[in-house]
Amino acid sequence: MSQIQFERKWIEQCAAARRVKEHFGLTNALDYLIGEKLLSFAEVAERSAEFKQELPDFLQESRSVFRLEETGEYAALLEQTRPLSPLQREVLRALSSASVHVH
Repeated sequence: MSQIQFERKWIEQCAAARRVKEHFGLTNALDYLIGEKLLSFAEVAERSAEFKQELPDFLQESRSVFRLEETGEYAALLEQTRPLSPLQREVLRALSSASVHVH
């Protein structure tokens, strides 16, 4: 039996976000994928090279779930209302721009 690759869990989470968006609306999907999963992933990526390596792909796939306008407004709201680590802040800014580059 193969070992679960937790750093690749984002693939299933993006698929789930598409279903949430379709059935429960944009806000619920943004809360789930960006507000919960992506920010948690970025927090773990600060300590794990495997997660940090997956971060650009997670951002790219998140962009296929949401339009730039949707993520931009949501990311700005999170930056204003949540305490964020530097990497979480950088991830939100990358999500709301044309680049997926994260240091």
